[in-house]
Amino acid sequence: MNVTVEILVERVKAFGKKYGLPITENQFEGTVDDPVPPLPYGIYLLPHETGRGADGLNNLKAQDFDFELYTQADDEERKRLVRAFENEVLPDVEYDNFLAPIPDEECYQTAYEIKGLLKKMKGATKA
Repeated sequence: MNVTVEILVERVKAFGKKYGLPITENQFEGTVDDPVPPLPYGIYLLPHETGRGADGLNNLKAQDFDFELYTQADDEERKRLVRAFENEVLPDVEYDNFLAPIPDEECYQTAYEIKGLLKKMKGATKA
């Protein structure tokens, strides 16, 4: 299966529903009436895309996809969510994974970077 950004977004949203995890694109916009949800929650980002193979036959776009999981602690709950995320959302893609404490916000960020997902663009007749 050729995994695309669209497929990963669908998987991430389904993962959030299954585990009761609020998910949004880019960032939660906290307001008085609608505050940022309590931890844990997830954010996905589409940070970069590049045109590839534009030779009149192969018009491709390479897209990157990032996911950030924010948890209260580096504990068993975080590890359970990470294992489930990797098994259910990323079973067929290569990724880099990082864990970082965020002292100012008293939480932990588990970040995933997926680079170079290829997508055929409109007008591509052969690939």
